[in-house]
Amino acid sequence: MLAFLHGEGASGFVSTHFKSTSLHTTSSELHDSLFDDIFESDPNRKQKPPKNYNEDAAPFSELESDQDRARRMEMVRELQKVYYKEPNSAASSSSTAPAAAVSSPLQSSTPPNTLSYGHTTLRNLPTITSHDGIQTADSAAILPGYQFVWNIHNPQHCHMFHSILSGQAPWYFAHVFLPGSSSSSATTAVASESSTQDETHPTIDNMESYNGIQSELNSSQGLHGTLLRITDRRFHDEDGRIVLAVQAIEKIRIHNLSSKPGTSPYLCTDVQLAPDDELMRMYFDKALMSSASFLSSHDASENGSGENDENDDNNNPLSSPSAVSGAARAAAVADSLRCRQFECLPIFLEEKPKRPNNIEGALEAKPTDSNATKKVKDALKKQEQEKGEAYMSVVQLMNYDKFAYGSLNDADSVTTKSLETYWKSLARAQTPSAEEDLFSETEDSSSFFLPEPSSSISSTPSSTSVEAVQMMEYHLWRSLDNMLRLLSMVSSASVPLPSQLMGLLPKRDDWPKDFLLEGAATSLENSGGNIGTSFKSPFVRVDQVAASSSKYSPLRRAHRLSYVIWMLLDGLSITGNDQPTRSDVLKMTSVLVRLEAAKRTIDGVNDILKQLIPPKKE
Repeated sequence: MLAFLHGEGASGFVSTHFKSTSLHTTSSELHDSLFDDIFESDPNRKQKPPKNYNEDAAPFSELESDQDRARRMEMVRELQKVYYKEPNSAASSSSTAPAAAVSSPLQSSTPPNTLSYGHTTLRNLPTITSHDGIQTADSAAILPGYQFVWNIHNPQHCHMFHSILSGQAPWYFAHVFLPGSSSSSATTAVASESSTQDETHPTIDNMESYNGIQSELNSSQGLHGTLLRITDRRFHDEDGRIVLAVQAIEKIRIHNLSSKPGTSPYLCTDVQLAPDDELMRMYFDKALMSSASFLSSHDASENGSGENDENDDNNNPLSSPSAVSGAARAAAVADSLRCRQFECLPIFLEEKPKRPNNIEGALEAKPTDSNATKKVKDALKKQEQEKGEAYMSVVQLMNYDKFAYGSLNDADSVTTKSLETYWKSLARAQTPSAEEDLFSETEDSSSFFLPEPSSSISSTPSSTSVEAVQMMEYHLWRSLDNMLRLLSMVSSASVPLPSQLMGLLPKRDDWPKDFLLEGAATSLENSGGNIGTSFKSPFVRVDQVAASSSKYSPLRRAHRLSYVIWMLLDGLSITGNDQPTRSDVLKMTSVLVRLEAAKRTIDGVNDILKQLIPPKKE
């Protein structure tokens, strides 16, 4: 059934009935019956298309006319709409029902997943792993701040993404890196835009991924992944594939698997958004004060007076360290959600220009052509013969949306609203008979909350934590500037940096006089030009846009840098040290720790480069 709904399967479905005309009258009559059932009750359809099609034309064959194919694919699309129809209001309100509990095959098994102020969890989130054969991240984790264009070929993946896209945007799903190789990863199930389509579509072994996730969940470090969103999509009738524009926007902590083996064609997990320690500490004092304020008003409403029992307060789950830590998380997640429209400029799919039909004749070598002309034509002809993709590629790093900054909500009002929602939801979840902590591992699956990890913020940090991050950020940029200078001396060529990375350079008055990156960033800033290969967007110097306002914290700029800097450092094994992998980077819970790791890696590269520079002649 899934194969029929995904294009290539449509031909398989029809061919089967061509071979069994003894059981059915004719395949065309079967088509007529199915076509009538779909369109007969459609009040918006003025008339059915004429039935003067070729009864013996096999799908995708030379005998199939454009009208035959359009009619067949319209049937497929209508069936897809029925099969992947958006859940009704009753199902939508029950967003915590397990995916396996959906009984009707005509309804998407993925309930809508949305984030709002005060929420920190996503239930039954569709999840893919590195065992699925994703070329852009089959050997590494996906870090926040990156973006891709993917071709989805595998029927299991097509089914999952059709289910996601049947709902309303934003379209979220998760990616989890699992150590070890996979037999399915040898064949491309989800390909990058530059890859070619594989002729075979192997079955993805969900049991292997299921066991891998369970094993990592039982480890001491837990399991982290990445929250991704789909910003654009295209459906291809020819082969049933889906082309997706995907952005990695947040780090998440995987709490448990919400789907069971054999009950769902793809994995679903319950996840909790995982802001860095420094971002949660920003709101710890506010969370603590809101806890005391809410407890006072809550107890007054419960007891009918303002008198509180100190013993009750000490035993109240609303005043536990886990509850306060969860409140700080809710505020940090709300601030991240507030800033997302500024930090994550959506990308859209753009088709490549089509070549003229007579391109092959123009590239044929002529006797009068010179050798140089023949070589150029041969190279162009070979390039034309290679199977290229229909959509432009995108740069790996996300860009900021300069024009969205002015519409950002006030941080204080957003976090205050999120804390109010958090405490009210926590109070509703508390029942008089509940003896256990609301954040214990035995909490009900329909709960608003997930357990706070033991490493969550539980005490007020020193006031120097922000200063420490900014100082490390300063030294990282100086080390990077030194590395680029050494590389130019070794290779006698300039080494460019991605413009999205240059936009994260802080505006400071204490850069050294020979600091080259400030001049490069200022030049990009003053030029007012666009950046990107196909999807153009204005260059954004974050500090220039956010300098005169408190809407955007410098910690968030450093947070983005701590992830995207690793695009330059991947594969730099010449240092002889154990360089962190992207999976190691994703497990780090602190902006400061990631910046320190990046600086150590760059300093190691610089030490090697210094040895490669020949000594000056006296």
